[in-house]
Amino acid sequence: MTHIRQEGDTMKNHLIIPLALGAAFALSGPLLAASKSEEAREKTVALSSIPQAAVNAAKQALGADPTEAKIINGTSPQQYELEAKTAGGQEAAVHVRADGTIVKRETESAEHERGEH
Repeated sequence: MTHIRQEGDTMKNHLIIPLALGAAFALSGPLLAASKSEEAREKTVALSSIPQAAVNAAKQALGADPTEAKIINGTSPQQYELEAKTAGGQEAAVHVRADGTIVKRETESAEHERGEH
């Protein structure tokens, strides 16, 4: 007995592969964008608007006076990102709460920041 291939079988195969690939890309997007979404919530603010306890804790954690401040929207309790350049030439940052609690530490070389890695 011979099997005659029908037009509908070919169409199903042509639709399934692109749909499967599209679903894979759609589902992987949020994973890749996790750090980007955090950056999108950051807003640069004047260093003088940051609570003093947060500035003091950041200075101690970074080993240098913070030079840039950002408020991170959507955090509760409120978090701030304070950045400084270390003696080694690296950009360092901490996420800190108003009471001085350090939540997260980040270190990145200045060359990486400019895309010169």
